[in-house]
Amino acid sequence: MNKITSLITSTIIIILLMIIAVFMLKNNKKDNLTYEKNITIKVGENIPNINDYIDDSNATELTFNDIKSDNNRVFYSGIYKGYFKYNDKKYSVKLTVIDEEKPTITGVKDISIYKGTNIDLFENIVISDNSKDELSKKVEGTYNINKVGVYSLKYVIIDKSSNKTEANFKLNVVDKKNLNTNTSTLSSKGYKIEKKNGIYYVNGILIANKTYSLPSNYNPGVLLNDFMTNFNKMQNDAKKSNINLRIISGFRSYQTQQSLYNNYAARDGKNAADRYSARAGHSEHQTGLAADINSLEQTFEYTSEGKWLNNNCYKYGFIIRYPKGKESITGYMFEPWHIRYVGVDIATKLYNNGNWLSLEEYLGITSKY
Repeated sequence: MNKITSLITSTIIIILLMIIAVFMLKNNKKDNLTYEKNITIKVGENIPNINDYIDDSNATELTFNDIKSDNNRVFYSGIYKGYFKYNDKKYSVKLTVIDEEKPTITGVKDISIYKGTNIDLFENIVISDNSKDELSKKVEGTYNINKVGVYSLKYVIIDKSSNKTEANFKLNVVDKKNLNTNTSTLSSKGYKIEKKNGIYYVNGILIANKTYSLPSNYNPGVLLNDFMTNFNKMQNDAKKSNINLRIISGFRSYQTQQSLYNNYAARDGKNAADRYSARAGHSEHQTGLAADINSLEQTFEYTSEGKWLNNNCYKYGFIIRYPKGKESITGYMFEPWHIRYVGVDIATKLYNNGNWLSLEEYLGITSKY
């Protein structure tokens, strides 16, 4: 009996020792877990996944405090504390999100103003960054809007990570009588670019786009005779084919366009508004040579009137000013309703047998703020 008791006792002791050994091995595994305690990613990359570091189903997902993400991507630089659990033990991780890219700035060009005119030097400037951190922006250099002269200035944009972008430009403060000085140069296609009394002409064609602006005091007040005479003829001929064309928006003054654009920008944001609306001084409607016909919907392209206008307006000296697929060139989205009078010769060349060219392509000019 004593032998049996002794055997049982020995067996129990062995089992207890095995349990203790397993427990100690398990704890030893937890205490000596090897993992990345400091993780570094770049702005725009995904939040790290625990499976990238520990291939074990016992590890819970990495969780970071106060981290902001968009579709699991991090767009704010900084240091974030996080943790995960492994076999019921909590482990700390530090995530560093770095930003090594400079902000971008577009729309930089030399500016001319009348003496005494207040100006927002950032009005036509578009700034963007790969991060969503707040940006610092300023203009370096001194200038005096009440003193005639050419001032060399610099835009300086700095993000939270101290990445800096600079862009030089000149502010030309002039008397009114000097702003109208006539100048000329050549386009990339060899056409003469002339500035007469503050108005730009390329190959004799009055231009208003994102690059070339009209002065605020340019105001014919109505659609000009060249436009109306030829539109009336086109309208009458269209009626013979049961096509009804009507002007829904014609001449607009600088001030009217300014109000329209500001409303659009307030509603949709500047970047969106710049795709479908011109800033004051850059609108073709101010020329008195452009108008919107029948509709302001892109589906107008597929209506009987839209098709007829697209295929026949050139015969009367009109062009589809913002053709399909040319937004990167004209600066504006496709507008099948917007026509501009340029004369039959130029309009026929731009019609290009139905494959419309933009005025910018034909003349070799840009359209960028």
